[in-house]
Amino acid sequence: MSVKMNDIDNTRLEEVMGLYAKAQDKDTLTQLVFALKDTKLFVPAMAQPKKGGFQPYIIKNPQGDLYMPTYTSIKKFPEDQKYQGMLKLSYKQCVSMLLDSPTLVQGMVLNPYADNLILKTQMLELSRKVEQQVQARPKSVTMKLEDFHMVTRHFVEFKQIPEKLFTQKMEFTQSVTGELLCEMYKEPYTQAGQEGQCTYTPDQFEIMELNIKEDLNIMQIVVPSQHLYKTNCREIYLVWNPQTEETGYYVVEKGTEPDGKTFYLDVVKKDGGSERLEEAPSEGNVMNRIIELFEASQED
Repeated sequence: MSVKMNDIDNTRLEEVMGLYAKAQDKDTLTQLVFALKDTKLFVPAMAQPKKGGFQPYIIKNPQGDLYMPTYTSIKKFPEDQKYQGMLKLSYKQCVSMLLDSPTLVQGMVLNPYADNLILKTQMLELSRKVEQQVQARPKSVTMKLEDFHMVTRHFVEFKQIPEKLFTQKMEFTQSVTGELLCEMYKEPYTQAGQEGQCTYTPDQFEIMELNIKEDLNIMQIVVPSQHLYKTNCREIYLVWNPQTEETGYYVVEKGTEPDGKTFYLDVVKKDGGSERLEEAPSEGNVMNRIIELFEASQED
């Protein structure tokens, strides 16, 4: 199994890391917190066949303290260190992994063996407070605009993307990038003369492709969390058999329940229709469940 990922541009974060390492004062600490807030990182991981999904590696320093290693770019990977897999996660996801579950891990380390900048749990909690303060700012979005976001996003996720997958097949899977997806999401706004209302950017689309075996590939696309309303997708999965070029399109869709917390696993078919299959499994098990469904569909 191999993982294909594009590099991450963390130039600004790496500059601030250098400033903080030299000064370690209040000003550079503030800069570091804000530079981390919206960034993505590479996280070494190993497969967990029994539980599904992947488990991040943990490293121990000479004092016996445990930390989760993360990297700001491919060039920061140590040449002599081999990992089973590499995940591309937002900094916010990394913080949640370390703070939201009981663990002996005391934080994360940015670019071990190079910059070796340690962020202990106190630092992670500080950065989370900054994120919460930003999210607490009042929103100036009207209901009418919310409906527009919802409808345009649903159109792209349930019609445009699967249509391209089923017509272009592997040609489309090979062309998928954050830039391509962002343009597809922007197109309805452009057609409606509402370009200024579309705030998606290419780096908000997280793409991971796995070559499971010779006759099975799967691509996970985590789409932007902003404007995620009912009937919109949290994740998109493209599945295909390289030998037969048979394809499948699955999504994790936000339900219409008032609490907004329920997500469902749907399949979109070649004829354009969609079917709600079941309540979405926990995030670590979604991919395994989709693989089961796709393989079962090939046997019919």
